Amino acid sequence: MPDVLDLVDRELLDKSPPRRLPFFFLPNLIGEYLLERPLRTYLDPFAIGGLAGLALLLIMRAHPLLWVALVSLLALHLSGPCWQLLRAVWEDYLLLRDGVVLHAHVLGVRPCRDGSSNAAGAYVDFAIPITRQRTSVGSVWMPDASDALRVGAAGRVPVICLARAPGTWRLRDGDGPHLRYETARM
Repeated sequence: MPDVLDLVDRELLDKSPPRRLPFFFLPNLIGEYLLERPLRTYLDPFAIGGLAGLALLLIMRAHPLLWVALVSLLALHLSGPCWQLLRAVWEDYLLLRDGVVLHAHVLGVRPCRDGSSNAAGAYVDFAIPITRQRTSVGSVWMPDASDALRVGAAGRVPVICLARAPGTWRLRDGDGPHLRYETARM
């Protein structure tokens, strides 16, 4: 997940929503997500073979119906990764445009272990009081357990979140691509 909050000035987050985002914010956000994922997400063997087959059909001057069929298969194949990309970009766009900045309460810090029982970071659990009747609960995984303990010791941490369920949210200070956000599973 790219560092979305670095794409805008911190002073922008102090304004009340809906915020006016910079002109190049959306293209930069799409670029960040494209660069975050490996190229094989989009150009796997099926896509490369389909492009090679399309070139072969063009060289052989095959019937246009074959081109349309192959292009349709390629479009269908790439629609899954493109849909995931667009959904993530839209969520982050809404987060920065309509998100509210408030303080989340730290519920606790849980160590995370990999398969060999070695410490592999920690989860910090948060309760985010959005309104009087709505509280969002989520966790953020931090690769550095000492950093997670420092955040956990703070007690209250500023976050930006959407006021809907399941809440999309980010830490306002200290967010980065090394963090993984999760909503609570109940």
